[in-house]
Amino acid sequence: MNVFRKTLWCVALLGTWTTVAFAEVKNGGPWKIEGILIEQAWARVVPGGSHSGAVYLTIHNTSLTDDLLLAVDSVAARETAVHQSVVEDDIAKMKPMPFGVDVKSGAEVIMKPGSMHIMLTGLTGALQPGDQLPVTMVFREAGKLELDVPVLPLGAIDPAVSHGGHTQ
Repeated sequence: MNVFRKTLWCVALLGTWTTVAFAEVKNGGPWKIEGILIEQAWARVVPGGSHSGAVYLTIHNTSLTDDLLLAVDSVAARETAVHQSVVEDDIAKMKPMPFGVDVKSGAEVIMKPGSMHIMLTGLTGALQPGDQLPVTMVFREAGKLELDVPVLPLGAIDPAVSHGGHTQ
C-alpha cells in the first residue's frame, strides 16, 4: 500500500472515530421539562482509583419565569452537588453551591471544566466510555428531570467547544 493510500485510509478511519464520538455526545440531550432545556451533557472518565467524577451540561430557561436548580442526584455516587471552580490566592478550589443555581428567564447556565459543574463523590463503580450516567435534576418551578448522561473518554474535550458552542 503506498503512502497516499495509507494516509487516505487513516483519514477515513479518523473520520469514523470522530463520527462515533459525536454520536455519543448527541445522546447528551436534549431533555426538556416545562421551560427548562438541558443539552450538551457529558461526563468524563476519571483515572483509575479515583472515586470522583464530574458532569458538564448546558441549561436553557426558555420560559417567562426565573427558575432555580435546587438539587442534583445520581445513584452512581454517594454524594452529588453543584460546585463552582474558583482561584483564590493562586490556589484552585471547588466551592459547593448549597443554595442552588439561578436560571433566569431567557438565560442559560453553562457547566464546563474549570467552571461550574456537577461533582460526583463516592462513585459506586468505575465510569467507562460509552456508559450512561443517571442524573436527576430538581428545579423549583419546572420540577424533576431525569437524564442519562454519556460518559466520554479521559482527555475528551467539552463538546460545546468542539462544535464552536453550537447545539447539535
